[in-house]
Amino acid sequence: MLHRKESWKMIRIGRGGLWNNSYKDEIVFCKQNHFDFIQIWFKDGELLVNDLPSPKEEYIKKAGFPVILHALFEPDDFERYGNRLLDLVSFFGDKEVIVHPVCKKKAVDQRTEYELAENVLDFSQKAKARGIIWYLENNSVLDIFHYKKDELEIVYKADPYVEQLLDIAHIDNYQHLEDIISVKFPRCLHAAGKHFAVPHEHLPLTCGDIDYKLVFQKYLHGYSGRIILEVDGSGEEMEASKRILDEAVLYA
Repeated sequence: MLHRKESWKMIRIGRGGLWNNSYKDEIVFCKQNHFDFIQIWFKDGELLVNDLPSPKEEYIKKAGFPVILHALFEPDDFERYGNRLLDLVSFFGDKEVIVHPVCKKKAVDQRTEYELAENVLDFSQKAKARGIIWYLENNSVLDIFHYKKDELEIVYKADPYVEQLLDIAHIDNYQHLEDIISVKFPRCLHAAGKHFAVPHEHLPLTCGDIDYKLVFQKYLHGYSGRIILEVDGSGEEMEASKRILDEAVLYA
């Protein structure tokens, strides 16, 4: 098991970029508050970044601040935009990418998770060939699929290459958290505050029912990898959230 100092060196903390903010301002804020990278959304084949001229990827690369892409993929998007996504990862000189599976364009049924597993296998072959590690995010109860333990097992038993991104704010309670971790220990995290009685929230870590010190001491002890704050709130609330996260990880 890693000692605290060794584990700490292997953790990178980033921030989910806010769509309505200037990208330049986002970078300034990240640097001032010692974030290691920024998360950028990718949807329908495009980078969702406000106020940047095309091609956006050229500007982002020239800006020089580290990024990780977070793709919102419908079932068909793995085939439609998968190569484009991996091309962008390579263009930015990174070796990691996040995929958040959604199913909004057709009804979710008993086959949906198995279809996701098939898409994951195909995408993993492409990612592995390029030396790219990719993370699949767990959903909240609102998305119906890829949310419960038995659903996650379908994917991770089918494909051991894909890593898990655990969105801590998607859990219903600590038992749900423990169930998710038992399937596959995460190597990337999303962090936000949440009330357990509310299906989906991304609050500052100062709000809600999740005790992040408990999470890292009891459930994610020894964690190493990326942590991304996905907080809707003011700059002050983001700063307070990062302090809570820093302390929770350092003393886990």
